[in-house]
Amino acid sequence: MCLSLGFFAMIFLFGTLDFDTIFSIAPYMNSSSITIISLLLLLGAMAKSSQIFLHNWLPGSMEGPTPVSSLIHAATLVTAGLYLLMRSSPILEYSSTALFIITIIGSLTSFFAASTGLLQNDIKRIIAMSTISQLGYMVMAIGLLFKLRLIVKNFTKC
Repeated sequence: MCLSLGFFAMIFLFGTLDFDTIFSIAPYMNSSSITIISLLLLLGAMAKSSQIFLHNWLPGSMEGPTPVSSLIHAATLVTAGLYLLMRSSPILEYSSTALFIITIIGSLTSFFAASTGLLQNDIKRIIAMSTISQLGYMVMAIGLLFKLRLIVKNFTKC
């Protein structure tokens, strides 16, 4: 739902969903509008990439016949949210608030899932929690990477 709202907000603000056009117009847009769009895209990515508060579906869906099938499921499906964040990075760069929230969500997810995985008895749940933890690390890295890129960009202007 949030992903759809984010796309509708992009259409309303930019007039298109063409990323090349959006990326060229984004520096000139209102920062609060960019933050709202970034947070809506983040919520969509959180649901797909099983981040904290929206993580319950992954351990349940990985109860397939073998651990290998659950690994294939985890490796192919849940990374779509991360791809969305990486693909929309030129929009995220203009919202320090969204980058901070992305970093916090990723770090909380990785810590929570790793801690929960230590207490699991079923191998499939352990794999699921390990997958969620690794996805949290990736989301945290996205927030830190673009924040670092923004700092370097501002430093070179001085």
